This record gives sequence, C-alpha cells and structure tokens, in this order.
Amino acid sequence: MGDAMDVDQGGGTVMEIETESRLRDEPSAQYGYGGGVSRRRSMSHEEERQRRASIKAILADDSITPQERRRSIQNLMDGGEAVLERRQLPLARERLQIWKIQMFTGMGMETLMDTNSDDYVCVPICNENTKRAELTRPPCNHYDRKCTIVSHCCGAAFGCRICHDDSPILPPLLVAKQATRRYARSSSLPGGYTNMDPQTPEDTHHAIDRFKIKEIICRECYTKQSSKTNNCVSCGVKFGEYHCNICNLWMANDEKPYHCRDCGFCRVGGAENFQHCHDCGMCIDKSLYSNHNCKSGKYKSNCPVCQEFLFSSRSASHEMPCGHAIHWECFRQLAAHDSRCPVCKKTAETRERMMPTWNAMAAGVALQPVPPELARVVNITCNDCEQSEDARAWHFLGVQCRNCSSFNTVVDRIIMSGEEAHEFLEALQTRSDLTENNEEGSQRISRRRINRRRSLF
Repeated sequence: MGDAMDVDQGGGTVMEIETESRLRDEPSAQYGYGGGVSRRRSMSHEEERQRRASIKAILADDSITPQERRRSIQNLMDGGEAVLERRQLPLARERLQIWKIQMFTGMGMETLMDTNSDDYVCVPICNENTKRAELTRPPCNHYDRKCTIVSHCCGAAFGCRICHDDSPILPPLLVAKQATRRYARSSSLPGGYTNMDPQTPEDTHHAIDRFKIKEIICRECYTKQSSKTNNCVSCGVKFGEYHCNICNLWMANDEKPYHCRDCGFCRVGGAENFQHCHDCGMCIDKSLYSNHNCKSGKYKSNCPVCQEFLFSSRSASHEMPCGHAIHWECFRQLAAHDSRCPVCKKTAETRERMMPTWNAMAAGVALQPVPPELARVVNITCNDCEQSEDARAWHFLGVQCRNCSSFNTVVDRIIMSGEEAHEFLEALQTRSDLTENNEEGSQRISRRRINRRRSLF
C-alpha cells in the first residue's frame, strides 16, 4: 500500500509516493532524516476532525487498559493508527467507520448535502447502503416504530432523535465546502489544532433538529424515502400508530400523543385532558388549570436539579408553591433530604402539609433547652413569609417564625452569646410571662427559678 508524503523544495510541494517495501528498507526516508528530505504533510480540517473523533472513541472505550489508551493516542498524534494490542476495535470506532462508509457511499455527503434546502425532494432508493445503514444503527428503545431517521446534520442513521443526541460519538457535520487551507507541521500536534479558523467546530457532538429531518429508512424493506409519510412507498408497511409530519414523530398511541400548535411540538397525555396556558407557555392539566399558579415563562427555564430544559423535556414536571417548576423525579429525590426550593429557598410543600412537621420540631425545641453556655440571641428572616424578627432565642433545631410558624428561617446576625445571652433571654421571657398575668405564666416563672437554684448547686 502506498503512502503519500509532502516534500518541500523551494516554494513548491511535490507528492512523493513510497511503496511499503521501500519504507521497510529505508527507514530514514520514512522519518525524514538521513539521506532524504521528505516529511509528513500537514493535516486538513477534515483529517483533524477525524483524529479528534478517534481520540474520543479511545477515551470512551472501557475495554482497553490505560497504557494501551496512552499508546494509541500518542500513535494517533504521530500520524499513525491506534495501537490496541490483543484487542478488537472498540464499538465506538466501529460505528465511526460505518458512519464514514454511509457518508461517502450511497447514504453520503453528495446525497444529503442539499436536504436542508426548501425545494429538496427525496427520491426513494433501496440498495446495500440503505440496508447497511439500518442494520448497523444503534438500537432504539424509545419509540415503537418501523422506520429509521436519517440525520440531516451528519448523515448517520438513528432509531430516533433521542438516540442521536444521546450518542457518545457522532460523525462530523455535513458541510458543502471543505476547507483547503493547510498548516505547517512542526510537532506531534498539528499546527492548525490550536490556531484554526473560527468556523471549524471544536467538537463533533451536536443536537439534531427534529423539524429538519427529511429522510427515513423503512425497517422492513430498507427503502430510503421522504419523512412526510406514515406508510412505506415500497412495501406499504405502517410506520407508527401515531404520526406527526411536523415533528417527524412516529410512535404508539399508548401515551395518547397529540400535537400542540401553541407549544410547537407533540406532547403526550391526550389533547382532551390538557389546555394550553399562554402566560405559562405550557399545556396544563384541565383539572388543575383554574387553580394553577400562573407565572410568565415558568417552564421556559432549566430544571434547577438536573439542568434539563423543562419546556421540551420528556419527563414529567412539578410546580412548587413558590411558582418554580422542577422535574417530578428530581423533586422526589430532593425532598428526601431538603424540603426547600433550590431556586428561592422557600418551602417546597404547602403550609398544610408542613404544619405537622413544624409542630413536632416546636415540641422538640421545648423539650431540649439550650445550655446557658451555648445560648445565643439572634436576628432572623423567614424565607417563606420574608418577615424579619429581632432578639430571638437560637436553637440547634431551628428558630420558628412567629408569623407563619415556619422553621425555614435564616440567622442574619448574632447579637450576644453565652451567659449574657442566657440572662437576657430569661429576663425577656419573665417580662413576657408577667405581661400575660395568668396562672400559666406564673408557673413558668416558678419553674425557671427552681432550675436556676439547681444550677447553682
């Protein structure tokens, strides 16, 4: 097999083809020293992207040892192939090679480059390339359908858009023109690796636009055809019980999918059970619509726990009393150790549901008085009602708000501590009991005097 190398002579570049036998016999010519002046050529943008994709595939492969991973990456940086001793080619690299075959044969760049144009018309075709694309795609368990989408962005075949976006490695984006600028090679790293044009992507991973999908492959007869149909033009098989030609969605009717024109895409749950709120920008359950907390742009934000965009998320959402939205599963996990909203720190449950917990905490405060040496006088602010209070007794279980009974309070300032704080709180409580002027207040004063005498002994 020949090996192409660049030779700089004066101001020009000459392509020199070396046979494999000559490279073995003359190692000096292979490495550019000794009797020859040849050296390895600089890399194009496409070769750099392929190298990065190969390195990512090696890093993502858990079947190789760290030593093999380092050797393979170093060999790639030196212009060779990855070296995996006694190992098969990783699955990610196999898929990358398959995608390369798809892109540069029948499924490839020449066919898919113009799919983004408005006047593009897909001509049905069935050959070995479309069959290979279907049989080698990653398995999909997201939707029950009988067709495979062809990504308009990178030309690879996937079971659905979720499989595309969740794929750990993707082929580079399809581009109409390849960059022709070359960079001089001066080390193992190509010169253009750190000094590339702004339009050159640093990462091949990208998200698919579901509305721009224009080609699909039938899983029964492997015919590539237009996505604006629910029946194969060749064998007539029905791709899905539900089909939306706007969102390019095929799925079963078990979850009652429907297309909401105001949201702009399909949702599940049945159109008869939901009503779109134009202020919230979301479909709300009709049984909760009249009493829901309407807040503009509430769902046009990320989940405060997992940071997924709530508006287009496939997971169920939950609205907290403060008005912020969160994934229901994220809320369940959060409530196991914190009952506050991650955004505003207000209580994430209603007051009625929290009152038994707050009453139990108040009883614990009364049964466990703070020792005099640990006493503190503090100023607090309630996160729920946003009211501030001064000269409150601190407790390690929390300080209860007198306005809303919540224990969701924060200490703003420590006024005094130790014995001084204890005497101040005693005097404050005695004054309060005298003001009440009843039998219960007198009993509390007597108990405090007895406790003070016992502490002296």
